[in-house]
Amino acid sequence: MTNCNSQKFPSTCQESTIIKTFHNTGEIIRYQEIDPISTSLLDGVVLRQENGKYYKAIYTENTINVEWYRCTYPTDLTNGTGDKVMLTKAINTAGYLGATLRFDAKEYILNEQLSFVNISCFKLLGDKQHTVIKSNSNQRFNSYFLHFSNCNNFIIEGISFDLNKRNLQVYTAHDWDSAATEILRDFNGGIYIINSLESTNIEINDCRFFDLYTRAIQFYNCEGTIKVSNNYFESGVQSQMFRMEHLGLTQSHNANFIVENNTFKNAKNLNPSTAPCGIFAFDCGYYGSVLITNNNFEYCGRNNTGHHRLYAIDFYDNVNNFIISNNMFRNTTWGAIRFDGTKKNAIISDNYIHQLIADDSGVINSSSRLTDGLANEFKNISINNNIIETSDSRTYGILLQSQVDEIAADNINIQNNNFNNVRTAVTIGGNINNINISNNCASNVHAATIEYSAHSITITTDSNGNSTETKRITSVLGNALISNNNFKASPQGDTFTGIAINGFTPPSPDDYEAVNNLTKRFVVSNNLIYGNGTGYGITINHEVSLDGRVTVSGNEVSNINTGLYLRCKKVIAKDNILSDCNVMPINDDGQIDHIKFDNYYNNIPL
Repeated sequence: MTNCNSQKFPSTCQESTIIKTFHNTGEIIRYQEIDPISTSLLDGVVLRQENGKYYKAIYTENTINVEWYRCTYPTDLTNGTGDKVMLTKAINTAGYLGATLRFDAKEYILNEQLSFVNISCFKLLGDKQHTVIKSNSNQRFNSYFLHFSNCNNFIIEGISFDLNKRNLQVYTAHDWDSAATEILRDFNGGIYIINSLESTNIEINDCRFFDLYTRAIQFYNCEGTIKVSNNYFESGVQSQMFRMEHLGLTQSHNANFIVENNTFKNAKNLNPSTAPCGIFAFDCGYYGSVLITNNNFEYCGRNNTGHHRLYAIDFYDNVNNFIISNNMFRNTTWGAIRFDGTKKNAIISDNYIHQLIADDSGVINSSSRLTDGLANEFKNISINNNIIETSDSRTYGILLQSQVDEIAADNINIQNNNFNNVRTAVTIGGNINNINISNNCASNVHAATIEYSAHSITITTDSNGNSTETKRITSVLGNALISNNNFKASPQGDTFTGIAINGFTPPSPDDYEAVNNLTKRFVVSNNLIYGNGTGYGITINHEVSLDGRVTVSGNEVSNINTGLYLRCKKVIAKDNILSDCNVMPINDDGQIDHIKFDNYYNNIPL
């Protein structure tokens, strides 16, 4: 671990023999004599050599001023290098000394990336309002303004980064496809931090990243505690659809990320193919953690038109041990939270989400995936206390699926969420075990409030690109409790169903027993379902995998066409109250072996 408490040079009480005046700042600086150091460390300003001796500036509060360097290394606008030399010298010296480098309230010009290696225990400090790092060129440069490699224990605070999209050529598919490495896909980024493997403290605070071009901040292969807080990320309306993400947390399984109190604000945009992503991540948290809390997102989320979709927060592969809580998502253009490939331990709670444009799967969305070298699991997932409302009634609320037989999907909890004006509130698919969907409230629902596909799907694509879906059950699923929910249909429409569970019937009767044995219990109890005079209350569809596997009890269903539509065999249906059913309270498709007493026990049609 880097030790930031050790002094490079001892303090001195001797009279200074060298005194310099920095006329541009009005400061008079005294110097102390020090032991000889490498000439590569001498910057001619803070560390200097005179008459064969070595000197270091004496400064207070461990702070040096970048403006001290300006007269020695002036801004060069003639050949386009701007403040490159001045900033390089000053930041390297701050890193060597473990000092704070104070920036003035002015613009600093960079037209290329500055790279820093193996410096630690420093702070770059701007004034939070007027300190700006920017390019003055309409020619873009590869990568990021500031690139830190193997640097540890540092803070960047109060600096704005102008990413300059308004003056640059439109990013294209060729820019993405032709890049030799991943980082070369980026131009005019803000900060890139890589291989920080001994870090116990990296912070980016109170900064501003505006006019996004490709990416603002990215961490790659980092460890320790990393905090991104109180920053403002902004993008104008984009013309591209390939690479525009504000913050990236990538390939850092040993890091503990904290992302809090930031704003990700994009310009009003009704085209989801060109909307930026707020936070993206992959391969994080397996041995560390990710906390994203108290952030604001506006007009975030990109659809599939470009190379790939990215939600407002998008963990598109293998992010674990994370909490996403207390965030505000306004005018979301293509989904709020996706966490594909997560293995374990996810909490999504207490978020407010407003979806502006309907996506094709779920505002909160996850699919399990296999990852070489890690456990085949998808477990300990809690989605609780969120509010999801939409401006587009075709929107899906929460979707979870596990379509991989080798993955043990287990211990899923969806509870106390509120939904308004959605097509479907909760969609479940695949081989998921031990799932609890309880105490949710949904109003103005347009289709099945809970749509549960108790089977997996194999998708095959032929040489012409035509896809075929084939249902299967080849691993254990079930043990599902759906209880104490309150669902209300939209005032119009005839497609409402309160709860629908769909099983699977194999083509061959020889396989009936196998799929039935792999399907465990489904209990639908104590739900309140209110329709609009059409549709169904609870539907258990006619598939042999569900025969003898379903209990429907204690529910109250009203103002509907059919209260209970029980199409498979041996359903336990008891203590349900079914009122104002315009067609019939119970339709069993002629099944004669429901439990008990011929058909039902203690159900009350009114």
